Amino acid sequence: MNSSRSRCLSGALPFLHVAVCLCLCGAELCAAPRRSPAPTGKSRGAQADAFPQADQPAGEDLKLGGDDEKMAGALASYVDGFMAEDNADTERALQAYQHSLALDPGNSTLAVKVAIELARRGDAPQAVSVLKDASKYAPHDPEPCLYLAQFYAKFLKKPEMALKFANQAIDLAPANFAAYVSVYELYVGTNDLKNAEQILDRAASLPHDDAPFWLQLTDLYMRLFLKDEEAALKPEAVKKLNATLGKAVVAAGGDPLALSKAADYYVVMRQIKDAIRLYLEVVKLKPNTDDPALAKTPEKLVRSYLAIGQRDQAIALLQKLIEQNPRLTETHELLGQLYEEDGKLDEALECFHKSLALNDKLPLTHLHVADVLMRQKKSDEAIETLRMARKKAPEVPQMTYSLALAYSQMKRHKDALATFEEAFQEAQATQPEMLGAAFYFSYGATAEQAGEVEKAVELLKKSIDLDPQHADQPSNYLGYMWVDRGEHLDEAGELIHRAVQMAPDNGAYLDSLGWFYFKKGEFKHALDDLLKAAQNTKPEDATVFEHLGDTYQALNDTANALVYWQKAATLDPENKKLPEKIDGAKQKVTSNPPVL
Repeated sequence: MNSSRSRCLSGALPFLHVAVCLCLCGAELCAAPRRSPAPTGKSRGAQADAFPQADQPAGEDLKLGGDDEKMAGALASYVDGFMAEDNADTERALQAYQHSLALDPGNSTLAVKVAIELARRGDAPQAVSVLKDASKYAPHDPEPCLYLAQFYAKFLKKPEMALKFANQAIDLAPANFAAYVSVYELYVGTNDLKNAEQILDRAASLPHDDAPFWLQLTDLYMRLFLKDEEAALKPEAVKKLNATLGKAVVAAGGDPLALSKAADYYVVMRQIKDAIRLYLEVVKLKPNTDDPALAKTPEKLVRSYLAIGQRDQAIALLQKLIEQNPRLTETHELLGQLYEEDGKLDEALECFHKSLALNDKLPLTHLHVADVLMRQKKSDEAIETLRMARKKAPEVPQMTYSLALAYSQMKRHKDALATFEEAFQEAQATQPEMLGAAFYFSYGATAEQAGEVEKAVELLKKSIDLDPQHADQPSNYLGYMWVDRGEHLDEAGELIHRAVQMAPDNGAYLDSLGWFYFKKGEFKHALDDLLKAAQNTKPEDATVFEHLGDTYQALNDTANALVYWQKAATLDPENKKLPEKIDGAKQKVTSNPPVL
């Protein structure tokens, strides 16, 4: 039985079942005696001539023999295996399939199926043997060679043999892209990148007019050339990628999905203008936006405009899209984000509300509304927005997290702390990835502001441990907290120094460092760092000025102390300690005027 005949089996199983049963039953009927009622009249003689008598053996022309008999047996075993598999009897199915292969070893499709099952059971050598038999009896079929390559690579750890069979598959079917992919992956797996590129070059020479082929080839090139997303592509790599993408675009014709994917690759290559051209073409085609791969096209187009500094074009595009179809929630959402970034809070709020009018179950939009309201100093409305959002999307712990942050900004520290605990419990159950360094930092800062110092220490240390390479914020916060309380000064100093090393121009961190030296009694050192802090803090900060005043006072420079305390009082009139410091300094300056 040749492989092309055997491959038809899997596509016509119900028909084959009936056909094989009829074939086998026919053979039995021919061989078995027949008992027919005796006909009467003239018809009896005619029937006697037409059919053998019951005690006659079947005619030689009705018997199966040789290859046909094997074919019938192979088919019968195949059907037996299929029925056993359908009844979840995998052991009997495997035995039946193996018997079918013994009669018809060139059935490559069945050989692959049996080999996969044997490999799954841990018998890779036997699986390879089955595939080798199939390759021998179906020498023009590349499928057994492809699977032999995979089995040698994955199970037997013999890359040389894997490459041999993968290349053999290419020789058998030069247009079969799966063979090239197999060879490519084998070369990449052995870090032979030069040969990996050469096999892709060989595939690129094929006369294909299929867009998915060229897009997949582009993807393989991209994976080979772009190991680091931040790295720039070499000119030779860009040339090859442009060649495959160009062919993909030509082959795509009016296929929006293929054009969109090609545009995505241009974005990765930082050829934004080429991406914009294709995204615009996709938008003009008005594709089915229910397809998740196409629904984001307007957003991608807008982001592309923004990437090359064409912000006005991005906003104009969104406005036009809204005019053409005002029921696209994503368009309102994106335009609202741009308005919010530009500080046009009323326009942003209007866009977000239109988006929610179309779909009020969009967590991100609720968060944007709350953020705009907080920026507009409408804290109560923001809190209410987040509370309602939690009811509509209770499965989204980000809502609870944002509510906790809003309480914290309003200095409702007890409410914030309780809400942070709820967010923590929700995220543990449904979204543990939310519990990162940023979450623990915000949670820890809130705990400190609520007076839960020990809990704050625990949470801030957790934040540092989760991301030590970017732990400047929690390190500074914990260090300053201890310094201000006069506790663990040495450890606090190490934390603050670490923060300053990560961000040496950060005014808040320099202020913490100066305050650390103040607490250590090193006032001149403290003054240097605090002056740098004042210079690097924009807008001006009352705490930095108060620290400078305290330091000048410690250095017996009352006049400068008075200057900075007065600046601090102007910025922070609620600070009850400053008036007392200012009055004392004024009295001291009055009673001890400077000598001219």
